[in-house]
Amino acid sequence: MSAYLSIRELAGAALPTGKPDGVFVMLRAYFDDSGSHADSEIVAIGGLVGTTAQWEEFERRWKAQLANPLPGKPRLRKFHLSACNAQDGEFADYTDVECDAVTHDFRQILIESRVTSTSSAIDKRAWNELVIGENRSWLGDALDVCVENCLTETIKIAGPHPEGDQIAVVFDRGIWTPRLKEVTEGYTYPLGRPRIVTVAFSAVEDVLPLQGADIAATENYWHAIQVLRQGYGAQPRAHMRHYLANMFAEGFLIDRARIVEMLPEMEANVRALKEQSS
Repeated sequence: MSAYLSIRELAGAALPTGKPDGVFVMLRAYFDDSGSHADSEIVAIGGLVGTTAQWEEFERRWKAQLANPLPGKPRLRKFHLSACNAQDGEFADYTDVECDAVTHDFRQILIESRVTSTSSAIDKRAWNELVIGENRSWLGDALDVCVENCLTETIKIAGPHPEGDQIAVVFDRGIWTPRLKEVTEGYTYPLGRPRIVTVAFSAVEDVLPLQGADIAATENYWHAIQVLRQGYGAQPRAHMRHYLANMFAEGFLIDRARIVEMLPEMEANVRALKEQSS
């Protein structure tokens, strides 16, 4: 086994069926978070959905890029966009130009893999102010809602896809909570097509596609902050513009106005859930 968990190793662990076709002919989705620290004004979950074949080619190229990120630069343990942007950690000796170059090169692997990107962001401060008491107990934190939105969108992406019968989903294990375990497991219960057959939480350092998902999460987090501060006319940074122009990408932002608009429906849903459980 290599230092990284490969797609086939993950599939074998998640679905020990002994039927390779049933295991590997599926979509796989990987999600990372950004803004989950306590003082963040936004929280976002972003990720990537693709076939096993797409992810195997992605892994091959990502490993090669980590081994030789730029001429004269040492091997990287992982690519972490915010650390690269801040010239921190493994990127402490990178110049601004080198950070731009290596960010472009890793992003290009995502683009050329032809995977689909989906992200969800929420104004966390507004959520914490407006969704309180019993509503919060039933609906969860902003991060929980982002996770559910991403699972719902993954199912929508899989619907028309020829390999969308089954979906395996992996999240960064740093966001794991007992509540999220319960919520995500609930998405594996419905039968039919498409179906999420497994949800796992793994380390970004060990699962290369999660490092790709970090790009989706971080870029969408940064842009969502700009939108909240400057309005919906805010322009993405140059790296994000290139990402949007070349990826199959979608993104959602639930701002304060949308939360206020959603409150009556959320409260009605909470009442219905309470009645069902009583």
